[in-house]
Amino acid sequence: MELRPIKRGTIDEKNAEEVNIEAFPENEYVPVSDLLNSVENGDMDMLAIYTEYGFSGFLMTRKWTDFIYLCFFAVKKELRNKGIGSETLRKLKEYYNGLEITVDYEAPDESCDNNEQRISRRGFYKRCGFHVTGWYQYYMDCEFEIASTQVPFNKESFEALNAFIHSRVPEFDPHLYRKD
Repeated sequence: MELRPIKRGTIDEKNAEEVNIEAFPENEYVPVSDLLNSVENGDMDMLAIYTEYGFSGFLMTRKWTDFIYLCFFAVKKELRNKGIGSETLRKLKEYYNGLEITVDYEAPDESCDNNEQRISRRGFYKRCGFHVTGWYQYYMDCEFEIASTQVPFNKESFEALNAFIHSRVPEFDPHLYRKD
């Protein structure tokens, strides 16, 4: 497996957009061309996932002061459940020299049609060494649960990241909270 930077105008950009469309619901979808704008600004990394199957997916990260925020992560539908996701997260930890990685994913919710998928995703991150932090945030019309590879979770640093993103993308305005 190899992680390779995605550049504008390449076949990787086209492949990433195809995976992006199939993997993310409308409310979470951001065109790859927009994501690459952030890469070109030096704010983020967009990496293609290459396996023995060729282009297998992509991920998008933002390096913050003391952690990596995993913003987008998608594997081609036909390649899921083959260990690619787990191996990608192992490679990502190496790529960033063991820095803490923080992710948010749709929080389990019995009232949602995709609750089984949400529970499965939570289990996937736990199996890959992520710890549920007990913190949530709401944006894009969805509640997200936050998990991190390190304990304790640095809430203040994560809030500073959210404030930074909000300064660049005003419609992105999540606030962290705990549930009772």
